[in-house]
Amino acid sequence: MTEPLTPGFLAECEREQLHRVQSIQPWGCLLGGRTGESVIRFASANLTDWTGWTLDSVLGRALTECLPEFPPRTELVDITSAPDAWTQAAAGKRLYPALLSGPRGVLDGLLSCNEHNWLLELEIGLPVAQQVEAYRPVPHRLYRMPYSERDWASHCQYLADEMRAATGFERVMIYRFLDDDCGEVISESLKEGLPPYLGLRYPASDIPLIARNLYRLNSHRQIPDIQATDVPVLSLDAGEITDLTLSDLRAVSPVHLEYLKNMGVTASMSFSILIGGELWGLIACHHSEPRHLPLPVRLRCTEMTQVFTLAVSGYQSTQRLMDLNDSDQEILALLSALRLSEDERDRVTELEDGRGDLVDQTLGQVLLSLVRATGAALVDDQTIVTFGQTPETLDIRAMVNWLHETVPDLVFATDRLSSLFPDAIACAELASGLLAVRVDGYRDTGDRWFLWWRPEQPHSVHWAGDPRKSALFDEQRQVLSPRSSFARWIETNARQSEPWTEADRLRAKKFRSLVLYDVNAHILGR
Repeated sequence: MTEPLTPGFLAECEREQLHRVQSIQPWGCLLGGRTGESVIRFASANLTDWTGWTLDSVLGRALTECLPEFPPRTELVDITSAPDAWTQAAAGKRLYPALLSGPRGVLDGLLSCNEHNWLLELEIGLPVAQQVEAYRPVPHRLYRMPYSERDWASHCQYLADEMRAATGFERVMIYRFLDDDCGEVISESLKEGLPPYLGLRYPASDIPLIARNLYRLNSHRQIPDIQATDVPVLSLDAGEITDLTLSDLRAVSPVHLEYLKNMGVTASMSFSILIGGELWGLIACHHSEPRHLPLPVRLRCTEMTQVFTLAVSGYQSTQRLMDLNDSDQEILALLSALRLSEDERDRVTELEDGRGDLVDQTLGQVLLSLVRATGAALVDDQTIVTFGQTPETLDIRAMVNWLHETVPDLVFATDRLSSLFPDAIACAELASGLLAVRVDGYRDTGDRWFLWWRPEQPHSVHWAGDPRKSALFDEQRQVLSPRSSFARWIETNARQSEPWTEADRLRAKKFRSLVLYDVNAHILGR
């Protein structure tokens, strides 16, 4: 029986220098050199099979000696004034259809260049029969902006269906990264008879940080056959390392190959969904048999993915704007109740006739409603005023002291308070979730804290396999390997509240900014 070794597995994955593997998959060949130089310093061992050129005849020579017309004059580069512009680092990759002919037929070229190396990868050109489909425009429907949750779900499903039709893969999933770096399948298109993965969650260790960084820098990643034998990349100077960060053909980590094997996947394809330069999610394609997509087909799918990112950005911005607009009246009502409460507290005689209780009742209702909390408190150096279901006064004071000492954020939110502040376990039933806003120099009372709580709400998470077993130790091979089971595994979490949404955080931030404005107006009005 093997034992789980998740921490060591994750560390091992992060240590893998995936971009320095010095080998490629056998679906093409590779030439490369140093950035700023046209000399070929690297070549894959299968170069002759694809181009007819021997390694000795190309290593040490300029690429333009082997390909005199490179780059093709259709390239948007002023070749006369900058003949070596293609050797300079650039963000994108450039496709050269039918760049040359070799023993295996017409080859398409893909050029990439980062701060270390330029790479020219050659693959079989797109068959004539597939050209019409590969160069077909992106479906117009993908440009439509979703405005409601229903529109958004329909939009995601349409993309998944279109990607499955375009790639021919048996399963296509839209996979979104969560705040804790875990991933969740939010939409899926699959061949009839396959078990669904929709709604399943995958631990962060399934896609380590180093792999996520490569996804961020590359629009797609293809693995046509996990059984294929890698081809070494050879260097002009012994020991010189090729940076394969931007390589489409880069060989695959043995750990990832075993992971796919354990899932019953023979071929996979992934497309990166980037929002603001960050990895928002992936479109993951799986197939049970070997499957290779030509470059133009992959680039068309990449274009569909990029159009989808516009929908993601637009939908998120629209939802954020709509929520902020809806919250305006609530925030203004809350500020009005706060001003009235402050005024009434200054009039002790009026408080004695019960009017103060009415003011506090109104303030409490608006305060709790703003972020859908069950408890709230206003805290300064001298006083604590509570509304709804809250911890005891001593617990609240201890919580504020902890926030003051350890949390630099002016707006802070957690749905697992006791995991960060162990003393909060005693009041977890009422206050497993905390949203806190700090306002410095609040009128004459110094710093004021506005606190909201949500009660414990145990909930179930459906994982693709037990996340605690993301690593297993193979006694025979003496290596770490990924888990072998992806069967639905249900985890029930306690001492957690309903999560605070981005809309809750935005409301809190907007509330704080308007409170500050009100404070400044009060000071200037003296």
